[in-house]
Amino acid sequence: MQLDKTRYTEDYREQWESFVKSSMNGTFLHAKAFYDHNPKNIEEDHSLLFFKKGKLIALLPAIAYQRDGKRVFHSFGRSTYGGIIINDKVGIDEAIGIIDLIIEESKENNINEIVIRNPFRIFYSTIHDATDYALWYRDFKLKGRELEIYIDLRKGIEAIRKRYENGTRYNIKKAWKFVTVKESNDIDLFWPILEANLAVKHGQKPVHSLAEIHHIIEMVGSEYVKFFGAYCNGILAGGCLVFVCGKKALHAQYIGQDSVYQEFRPINAIIDYVIEWGTEHGYDYFNLGTANEDGGRTINNGLFHFKEGFGGQGVLRETMHLIL
Repeated sequence: MQLDKTRYTEDYREQWESFVKSSMNGTFLHAKAFYDHNPKNIEEDHSLLFFKKGKLIALLPAIAYQRDGKRVFHSFGRSTYGGIIINDKVGIDEAIGIIDLIIEESKENNINEIVIRNPFRIFYSTIHDATDYALWYRDFKLKGRELEIYIDLRKGIEAIRKRYENGTRYNIKKAWKFVTVKESNDIDLFWPILEANLAVKHGQKPVHSLAEIHHIIEMVGSEYVKFFGAYCNGILAGGCLVFVCGKKALHAQYIGQDSVYQEFRPINAIIDYVIEWGTEHGYDYFNLGTANEDGGRTINNGLFHFKEGFGGQGVLRETMHLIL
């Protein structure tokens, strides 16, 4: 079986974007239109395309950079995940062949470590773990394992709400007495709230700047980035920025609330609202994100408990690597 690899150039942009949309596990987060929002991604780009008999069967968005005196090939170093994006023609032989070509490309470019984080399984159009197996088969080791908490929307809103824990149900009921939630364009008003939240609770900043979020929306389209705001007497009290990942899943990229309105539980109302919105719009999953740090070794029990209170269940986010 003959497979070929090619480094990405702008000549392949249209083909790349089209393949992501038709693949079984790609989302707008794998589109060049998304990755290009960060100039460093363009500068360090080392993405690959894989062909079988001249037909494109897989992509690997990736960057290559220097760290601690070593060259690292990373898919993807500045995004929630990268990974091998495939179509339904990829079987186990093709999957192993793709990994072999990645190793070959890395050796040709004096790479010391390959790091690959495949997409979450809830973003796949169907179950397909051939590339995960192929990584292990070619001696990739587990670098990190984090747990995401997601809501299964396929059960319907009434069945989902029956799974809410008593404390969650109480807080939602309280929230709806004071809060209204709607899809809105108030991202600019939300950003200072989010920045204050992350600074106080985690000593961090949002991964994206407000300007980058606007650029992403401009490049990929507003249908892929939704903002839901919670309002108390017409004032924004909290919000959730949601990434629409393909036709199946919603991903809560950023959630935050103004501490002044914390007693009214605006976040509880927002999550309840997005769950209902997602079921009405035909999505299968709503991913609330992780509560892990340090590659999964640290657990934020309070945050996990909060997310599980909505009937959330765990899905693995694994990162594999190979030292050359």
